[in-house]
Amino acid sequence: MPIVGDHFQRPTYKILRTIGEGNVGICRLARHDIFERDVVQKTISLLGIPDGVAREPHLLKEARHKHLIEVWDAQWEPAPEFQGLDAVTFICDYYPGGSIYNALMDRHEFGLGGALRICGQILDALEYLHRDREYVHRDVKPGNILLDQSRENAVLADLGSAGRIDPITGRTCDYGGTPLYLAPEAKSTGYVTAKSDLYSLGVVTVEMLAGRFPYEQIEFPEVDARLAAGKRALVDRFYKLPPHVPRNVRKFVGSLLQVDPAKRPDTARAALRKLNALEYVDWRRTSGEGLIGEWVGTWPLSKLPAKRRHYCVQATEVIRGRQRGKVRLEATWRNPDGSWRRIRKLSRYMDAGDTAVLASFFRDVESVAHASPA
Repeated sequence: MPIVGDHFQRPTYKILRTIGEGNVGICRLARHDIFERDVVQKTISLLGIPDGVAREPHLLKEARHKHLIEVWDAQWEPAPEFQGLDAVTFICDYYPGGSIYNALMDRHEFGLGGALRICGQILDALEYLHRDREYVHRDVKPGNILLDQSRENAVLADLGSAGRIDPITGRTCDYGGTPLYLAPEAKSTGYVTAKSDLYSLGVVTVEMLAGRFPYEQIEFPEVDARLAAGKRALVDRFYKLPPHVPRNVRKFVGSLLQVDPAKRPDTARAALRKLNALEYVDWRRTSGEGLIGEWVGTWPLSKLPAKRRHYCVQATEVIRGRQRGKVRLEATWRNPDGSWRRIRKLSRYMDAGDTAVLASFFRDVESVAHASPA
């Protein structure tokens, strides 16, 4: 029985609106009349993914993980506009926070800790998908990671394109995926592995930390050429992280982004273990853009946020006086519920656009935080 308009007099689903549409798929927000809850109906074509898990809907239904989207139902799509496209419509929970893509387009500030928390949640989901279900997702990207209302918790979605891992080779065919997030080996070899999903998640994490790529300026023929040559989709400057991201986090994200799969973590579990061992001041931008603005961080992570010390970095453009045109850097701190105090020895000036000096200033503030009593 069709999902869309399955009962002429009293349909189970009431379509509320279209929330996403592409060349071979459509995503609708619907209301389940019986359960009285909002759900998502996502219709995709399987023409380009002959080995996708969507051809075995029972496998999707059996998948159970708190950070993996739950598929309620899956049916072959009978609508005329999908005739000949071998399309399936899935019914899934609705996530009011939208996707990471939506959040990036909204210029949502994930913060250092928020981005890494979501990265860890998706690593946990990938470990389950890789080890317990023996599938590679093959299309980890911002649009396929959904967020709750707070945008602090995530689930990995769009499992229809997942491919089964060959038990002997440990790989599966590359079906296409989304170019900006494809691992370098996908097009040059025609195959992907569980490590390819780790690479894609690394690219998503870069965007959560640094803001969205300038999609409008990207030359996609150049992207295709780079992928065909076994390179990253974009040149290195696109993967640079902002100054407030500390060295250990840079190293971790860089390990996911290694061009050579052998240099990436062996498994999602190994990557998650490294992530959970990281210690850092949890910086979040509170105002400004680029290298001008204010960032507030909390420390240590071992304490509840309300019990942590707060540190603030301010980068302010000087508009008059001897230092006109430069940027003044100042740092303050406070105890929980206390008042802000200046860290006098950390006040300095930098030339506008000097990323290295601002990064060094953040490291100095972090050193003060780490040396403070826990």
